[in-house]
Parts: sequence; structure tokens; C-alpha cells
Amino acid sequence: MGIPLVSNKFKKEESQLKTMLNEYSDLIDRNSFLIKDKIEEVKKEFETLFNFVVVGKVKAGKSSFLNALLGIKEGEESIFEVGPGPQTSKITIVRKGQGNVETRGDMVTIYKDLDSLEGIEIIDTPGTDTIMEKHEKITRDFLENSNLIMFVFDSKNIYTKSDWELIEKIIKDLKKDVIFILSQKDRASQEEIEMAKKELINRCNKIDLKDPKIFLTSAKLEIESKPDSGFQQVRDYIFNEIGSHDKKRMKLKTIIGKIRFSVDQNSNILNEKIDELEVLERYYETLNAFLGENHSFFNIRFDSINDAIKNYYLNKLTDLKDSILNFYKTQKKVKENIEYEISQFKKEVSKTLNDRITREILNITDEEKSRINRFFDKKEVVDRLGIDPFLREKLKLDVDKEFIIFSNDLEKEINKILDRTFKTVTFKNKNLLNRLYISRSVQKRLDNEISNQMKALENTLKSNVESFLNSLQVKMQTSMFENYEAFKKEINKLEHFKDLKERIDGYSRQLEDIESSLNSKSF
Repeated sequence: MGIPLVSNKFKKEESQLKTMLNEYSDLIDRNSFLIKDKIEEVKKEFETLFNFVVVGKVKAGKSSFLNALLGIKEGEESIFEVGPGPQTSKITIVRKGQGNVETRGDMVTIYKDLDSLEGIEIIDTPGTDTIMEKHEKITRDFLENSNLIMFVFDSKNIYTKSDWELIEKIIKDLKKDVIFILSQKDRASQEEIEMAKKELINRCNKIDLKDPKIFLTSAKLEIESKPDSGFQQVRDYIFNEIGSHDKKRMKLKTIIGKIRFSVDQNSNILNEKIDELEVLERYYETLNAFLGENHSFFNIRFDSINDAIKNYYLNKLTDLKDSILNFYKTQKKVKENIEYEISQFKKEVSKTLNDRITREILNITDEEKSRINRFFDKKEVVDRLGIDPFLREKLKLDVDKEFIIFSNDLEKEINKILDRTFKTVTFKNKNLLNRLYISRSVQKRLDNEISNQMKALENTLKSNVESFLNSLQVKMQTSMFENYEAFKKEINKLEHFKDLKERIDGYSRQLEDIESSLNSKSF
């Protein structure tokens, strides 16, 4: 319904572009680190309709002209009221829509489902000779923001002073494009029309408007679908100037260019963030792999140390038992001999174990240093770190630094473990020192005591070593990562950034597809 003034050739592409732009804008809103510069401006440009402001004095035929321009035919409902006197003192805006009407102060917005309103809005102003002061200001506000001004004259009368004062202001002050409509040509003679055209050109020349665009129209002939109404020439001008296929395509391509610039900007931002986080991730994964290997290595080595300590300790306890049993057999100074033997046992065991542990620590640190070098030569580590010398050197320095701290801590911690362990070495059964205690009972008591001692030793070693290894893991994580949890949280953003990058790249491909479609459609 209605006669289109703007090309609908790229309606599908326009709809796709608008949907994509809204989705892209929402994505930026949800990710504040992305740049939104110009997007709101592009959205506004996209949604801004091409507007015509129609100006003319009362009875100049503005309403009839507009109804006819939009394709309203005889018997159909008019959009703009037509009557003998002024029909409204308000600004009337007509847009494409579902038939509702909105009134706000001095403005009325009418929505009509007409093809001729696709992509445009028409603004009808009160008559120039009846505008009140506030209407004059509102009218001029619209004039300043118009794309095309249509000044409507009655073909018989173009001489009103207020009309030409406004035209001069539009041309000189606002520097807007104006076309002149000599309406109701069916009511004027050819002589009157020629005189009006001549006078209009003369007056335009006086205000430095050369070659004015003048159209002779008859709304009556157009509405009655009769020939020579002059409206086809007006529509052709509008279409060629602002609504042609080519101009519509250029507008969409300009918008595509601006969106693409923003998409490329944000794609670069995401590339930088992804590259940065991938470096952190490689560091994090490599270091975690190292710490995991460390933990396994220490577990194995400490299991070996624990076994050596327990075997040695069991052998020494067995020797102690044999000595004690021998004292009972001889019945000589049993109490004194047992106390002395236990005291010597503690000294020897403590010294021997400390010597052994010292050697073990040296062995562990030597193995650890060699293991670190082998770790960095592993294919999976080399592949993960890639060719980035900075990342490899940073990780190596961090590990070497931590190794020195680890070596000192290891010796201190094992000595603490041994101190806590040997506090349990005591034969608490006083009956062991009683000379009259029968030998078989003593042996049973000794075997129980040895069993208790070994369980206590094993439990103490196990809990202390586990505590040490866990604290070592946490300490190394904290030392190397500074803030381990924050580091993990930052790396967890990587997948989000990769997903964003994929979506941004998808928008870039959509823009290419839409632009390709624009270019492939022939006129």
C-alpha cells in the first residue's frame, strides 16, 4: 500500500545488519574492556530515518500534497487532514507503524503501515502565516535537522513576505536543501503558473539560490489517478537524491565500514588478551607439571628414607632387646645396665640417623637439581613453552630460585621430623627394670614395646612427611605465582576470551557476507 519513495532492494541485508549490530552492541555492553566508541553513533545513524520537513502557508495545499505523495487514492482514508481552514496548530510527524497515534505537547506522531513510509518520516509544520512563537521555534528545530525541505506554494500565490523571510533563513543560515512545490496547478491557468515560476526563480536568485528545483503538482489529479499530476517527477527526484538503490547501498556499506572498524579494534584487543593469557597458561601448566613431578619425586624419596629409618630403627631396637634380655639372664645390675643401654641407644640412633639424613638430603638436592635440568629438556615441556625465550628463562629462574629455598627448608624440616620422632623413643614399662621379672615375660613386654615404638615411629614419620610435602607444595605455588588463586582465576578467563574472539570473528564474517550480497545485486 502506498508508493515507495526509498528503495527496498536491500531490505534483507538491512535487517541482517541491524540484527547483527544490536547483538554486537549487547556483547560489548557485557564486556566493559571492549571498545564501544562510535557504536552508539552507528546505531543512531542506522536507525535515523530520512526526514522531509514540509513548510507552507495555510491553504497552500500541504495536506493534500502529502496525502497524494504517499499514494493515498480517492476513497481511502487520508493521513493529513484536509479542510478549508487551518487543520492543526501542532507539528505532525508521520512514520511507518501499526496505526497508533502519540501526542506529546505540540507534536503528534502518526504511525501508518504504508510502503511509501519505509525508511522515511514526514514532518508537517503549521502554516507559516499562523505559527505562534513557540511553534516557530519548534519548526526551526526540525528544519535544522532535516534532510530535505519541501516548501509548498499555491500556484497562484508565491508572494507572502513571511514565506520568503523563512526561505532566506533556511538557505543562508541553515544551509539546507529546498525544493519548491507549486501545488494545485489544476486551479491555475498556464499564464499564472508561468508567472509564479518566473517570480520564484527571480526571488531565489536574490538570495543566492541558483537553479531552484521547482515541481508543478496537482493532488486532485494524483488522488483521482489521472495523468500529468506532476507527482512522479517529485518521487523520482526524492528517489534519485536520497532513496535510490545506489544511495541505499552506499549508506549500508558506510555503516558496514564503521562496524568493521570497531570489530577489528576489539578483535585486536582480544588477540592481545588471548596471547597474554596463553603465555600465562603455558607458564602455569608447565609449573604445575613441575610441582606435580616434584611431589611424586619427594614422595618416592621420602618413602625410601622412611623405609631406611624404620629398618635401621627396628634393627637397633632388636639389638637393644637382646642386650636387655642378656642382662636378665646374668641378673647383674639389671636396672642400671638397661638404663645405660637405652641412653646409649638413643645417642647412637640419633647420631647415625642424622648422618644418614644429611647424606640423603645431599642426594635429594643433587637429584632434584639434575631432575630440574632434565625437566626443561623434556619434549612436552619444550613444546608447551614454545620458542618464547622469555617464558622459558623466567620459569627456569623461578624454579632455580625456589630450589635454593627448598634445599634449606628440606634440611630444617627433616631435622624437625627426627626430633619429633625420637621424643617417642622411651620404654615406659617400669616392670622391664625389675630384676625379679621372669625372662619370658620380659621378652614379651619388649616385643610389645618394640611394636609400639615402630607404630609410633611410622605414624610420626608419615604425618610429619605428609605435612611437610603439602606445605612445600603450597609454599612453592605461593612463592612462584605470588597470588596462586588470582593467577588461576585470570587463566580461567582464557576460554571466555576465546569464545568472545570467535563471536567477534563471526560478526566479521557476517559483515563480509552482507557486503558481498550488496555488491552482487544488480539494478
